[in-house]
Amino acid sequence: MIQNTEISTTSTQINYGFSTNSLKGSDNSLFQDIIHQELKSQASQPAENPSSPPLETDITTLSQIERNAFDIKTTSENIKKEKNSLSFKEQLKMYKEDQLLSKPGGDYLALNKETNSIDSNIDQSKFSERVGKDIQDAGENFVNVFKDMGLGASFNYVDNNGSVQEGEKVGFLGTIINFFKDLASGLTFGKYTPEGELAPTNTLGATKHFFKKIFVDAIFKDVVVGIPRSAIHVGENTMFAGINLLETIPDATIGNFKAGQVVTSEIFDDAQVLVDFVTDVMPTGEATSRTHAFAFKDGLKGLPFIRNITKPEHEPNDENWKYVRNTPFRKSIESFATIIPIRM
Repeated sequence: MIQNTEISTTSTQINYGFSTNSLKGSDNSLFQDIIHQELKSQASQPAENPSSPPLETDITTLSQIERNAFDIKTTSENIKKEKNSLSFKEQLKMYKEDQLLSKPGGDYLALNKETNSIDSNIDQSKFSERVGKDIQDAGENFVNVFKDMGLGASFNYVDNNGSVQEGEKVGFLGTIINFFKDLASGLTFGKYTPEGELAPTNTLGATKHFFKKIFVDAIFKDVVVGIPRSAIHVGENTMFAGINLLETIPDATIGNFKAGQVVTSEIFDDAQVLVDFVTDVMPTGEATSRTHAFAFKDGLKGLPFIRNITKPEHEPNDENWKYVRNTPFRKSIESFATIIPIRM
């Protein structure tokens, strides 16, 4: 765009002795000096055309363009900085949203399917809706127990565009199936590959594929991490179902008053967030996988904990970070908790 503007500017000065051919093959800085000197010399001579506007000799067109470009860049960087500078309160709110959205149970948090966004203006004034939601949440969490014993339950998360998306966990049975798929892929040196994976194209690639699928994917990811994690999900859903059923008592009593509704929602929503946090930071939990993940090819930034801390808020290309908004608050509490393990 700057180059096109320069051409447009010099072509309007042909009456003052410039030629558009001088643009071809010339250096931009040298060409700018020529324009500057020529403008000064023309300004010192009487204008032949009295209707021509006076020339400003202290500011050249090119320098103005450069200043405009700098202003645009600076404004863009400031907007980006302000967007990334979230307050503690905002980060805490985002963390609670992520946790409550991932499982049924949030009193003032639900998915609006029409707009695919988070609805935090839920009416808690009606007895039937208040208690009915508790029973419904308990039922959904109870169903998720069986789903996580099978192929895996679904969950919601907020993507990098702020839209609510649906993901799916890998259940106990799903982990066993993945183990045999990875084992078969490794033993066949990539002749068979699970859906969505690329087969190796040469002997060296086939050898690497063998060791990766057997020792990394099948033994470590599926057995060492996958099976305990699916057990965590089953236990987590069982506890959430119990929390939701227990909430029916205060919702049916003190929940008939506005103050009672607020207190009940705060206590039970925070309890669910706390349980979710503890299960995340347990060994083989989702937060532990993020804080302990490493990539030595990235040097210092690839080391465990450092890798998590230096990750951006959204990382859609990595399964460990894809489903969370990894704010500084989340990084801090998860990293600290996995250094000093928290037990139930």
